[in-house]
Amino acid sequence: MPVTVAYEKLDHPTGTAGFTLLEVLVAFAIASIALAVLYHGAAGGLLGSRLAARTDEAVARARSRLAALCETPRLMPGEQSGDDGGGYSWRTRIARASTKIIQPDGEDQSSPPQRADLLAVRVILSWPGTVQPHQVSLETRCLSVGPADRP
Repeated sequence: MPVTVAYEKLDHPTGTAGFTLLEVLVAFAIASIALAVLYHGAAGGLLGSRLAARTDEAVARARSRLAALCETPRLMPGEQSGDDGGGYSWRTRIARASTKIIQPDGEDQSSPPQRADLLAVRVILSWPGTVQPHQVSLETRCLSVGPADRP
């Protein structure tokens, strides 16, 4: 018995069998723009994270320098600067905010008068940036007590 196979011809309308070159190019352009935006966002996030870490380290260094200055027994007004390492540099400004002479009272009248200075202490830490230098500035008040005859 002979077998006969019937074939059916599928008719596709012209132009619907796949994507045209123009459609592929437009899709590629959209994907390229999306990838560029994602890359820019990721790079910006990394730079922001790095700046935040450097700022955090600068604040810690400035706090440490302020604490060390306020522990100095005879802190004198003036300015100083130097290198703090790691790309950081520091400047300190110490200014007399107010002064009071303290006279001895009570039983010990023979001791000399004391001078109490309230000092405004500012520490500025700076480091280079990609576009402009960055800096952190902290300020506090410290009390310095010593003989009244000192400058």
